[in-house]
Amino acid sequence: MRRLALALCLLPTTALAAAPDGRQIFLHGNTNGALPCAACHGQNAEGNSATGAPKLAGLPATAIETYLALFASGQGGNATMQFIAQALSKPETLAVAAYLSSLPTTNSPASSTN
Repeated sequence: MRRLALALCLLPTTALAAAPDGRQIFLHGNTNGALPCAACHGQNAEGNSATGAPKLAGLPATAIETYLALFASGQGGNATMQFIAQALSKPETLAVAAYLSSLPTTNSPASSTN
């Protein structure tokens, strides 16, 4: 009975735990070692053709999720992107994808994906 009462007391805090902030992860990385996406992809996710970092702003969230899942499994991308994708939890991946897809597209020359 005590265990049930304890479990019920913990339930609201678990349910109310803050969802990951995709913008914060994009700009600052996470506490699991993911580097800030903005360091290579730009503050507005416009990409950087000089370094080969593609534009991410405005891409469909499902496309970003798919790419990150492939990178996390070691397929595609480069070693840095694979490491970053592996350092993101599923909720963080979804949050970053949602944030990036919400950004307006730009006319940047870096328009392809890794």
